[in-house]
Amino acid sequence: MARAGIEGRVQLRNSLLGFNKTAKTTIRKNAVEDALVAGIIAKNVGQNTIATTPSDLSIEPKDNRIWTGAMYDAYDADVTQRGNIITVKWGWLKKKKKYFDIQEHGGTVETRRGTVEVSAMHALTNSAMAVEKHLKDKGIK
Repeated sequence: MARAGIEGRVQLRNSLLGFNKTAKTTIRKNAVEDALVAGIIAKNVGQNTIATTPSDLSIEPKDNRIWTGAMYDAYDADVTQRGNIITVKWGWLKKKKKYFDIQEHGGTVETRRGTVEVSAMHALTNSAMAVEKHLKDKGIK
């Protein structure tokens, strides 16, 4: 009888350890998937902001900030994992131009018509708010 009790405890311990390992793997996998979705959301929201924020630079009313498509196309997201740390980055990660910064944060631009004040479009901020909401909804801080 004593032997059956020991075997029972060993089986229970092994079962709990296996459950713990499975739970950790599932949590890690879900966190990576949620981070990938967050990256997709960040890119989509940023590009949508570029595509829907009226331009201050156009002579004619223009309901977006797309002229050549360079700023829109360069807006991207990246997800990396190092150990237990998952990082989501978004914005103009590979291609940065001064005018992206002026469009994002606002500022003055010299044009043929003279100095034009450019209002901020807030693509980075809009992406951040969408990512924070997504992660909060998933229970991730």
